[in-house]
Amino acid sequence: MFRLPLFIVYAMIAFNITAFTVILQLNMLIFTSLYIKIICWTLTIGAWLVTYINRNKFVTLF
Repeated sequence: MFRLPLFIVYAMIAFNITAFTVILQLNMLIFTSLYIKIICWTLTIGAWLVTYINRNKFVTLF
């Protein structure tokens, strides 16, 4: 039995959302709307919040 912390899974997803938001903030994408940036930053904060809330949960593999 192997216990996988859900923190790892959630952190990988949150990090990818953060990387997308940073690239969006630097105007390297086709989107330049302020509202899209606000929505993406809100989504990023929400993803890290979910990661923090579920930091002590585990999934048993095998």
